[in-house]
Amino acid sequence: MSDENQLQHMPVSDLAQKCAQETDLFFGHHDSDGKYCFELFRRAVHKMDEHALGVIIVQYQPLVARWVDRWMGRHPDFAFVNEEAQDFIAQAFERFWVSFTPAKFEKSRNIAEILKYLQMCVHGAMMDAWRKLRRLQLEQELGDDEQEFSEAEPTPEELLQKDEFWQLIKKKSKDPREYTVIYASFSLALSPREILAEYPDVFRDIKEIYQCKANLLERLGRDDEFSEFFRGR
Repeated sequence: MSDENQLQHMPVSDLAQKCAQETDLFFGHHDSDGKYCFELFRRAVHKMDEHALGVIIVQYQPLVARWVDRWMGRHPDFAFVNEEAQDFIAQAFERFWVSFTPAKFEKSRNIAEILKYLQMCVHGAMMDAWRKLRRLQLEQELGDDEQEFSEAEPTPEELLQKDEFWQLIKKKSKDPREYTVIYASFSLALSPREILAEYPDVFRDIKEIYQCKANLLERLGRDDEFSEFFRGR
C-alpha cells in the first residue's frame, strides 16, 4: 500500500498524534513531515469530517492564539475593543472553514500554505474589529466636534461628491489592484503590510503594493480631469 493510501486509511486519532508530534518538531526547529496534518485538513475540508475538524481546532488553537496576541500587542487600541482574544480565535476558524474551499485546498502544496491562509483569516477577523473601533472613535470625535463647534452633518451633496471622487479613482485605475491600494490606503487608513494581510489574493508582496500606489498617484498628478475635479469644487 502506498504512503498516500496509508494516510487516507489511517484513523483520525493516529493522524492527530502524528500531527502533534511533527508540529512540536517543527516549532523546535527540527526536521518534520507535515503530511499527517495535511491529511487532517484534507478530511476536514473535502469530507467535512467533524472528528478531523475538532482535532485541527485543538491542534492549532495555541498557534492561532499567538497570532491574535501578537496582533493585539502591535495595536494598543485593541484594549478598547469589547471582545476577548478567544472571540477572535473563534472568528478566525469560522472564516477559515467558510472560505477555504476544496478548490483552494487543491491549490495548496503543503501544510505551510494552509496555515498561511489560516493566518490571513486571523488578520481578517482582527481587521474587522479594528475598523469597527476606528469608526466608533471617528464618530465619537465627530460628536465631540459638533458639541464644541456645532458643525453640521455632511450634506447629500457632500456625500455625493465623495462617491464621485472614488468613481473617478476607479475610472483612472488601470486595474483593480491600483484602486484597491488607494482605497485601502486613504479610506481605510491601512499600512502596506496591513493591506497585504487584508488582500492576500490581490497582491503578491509589499513591493507590488508600493508600485501600484506610486503608478496611480503619478498618473493622477498629470491628469487634467482629476485636477479639474478639485478646481470645480
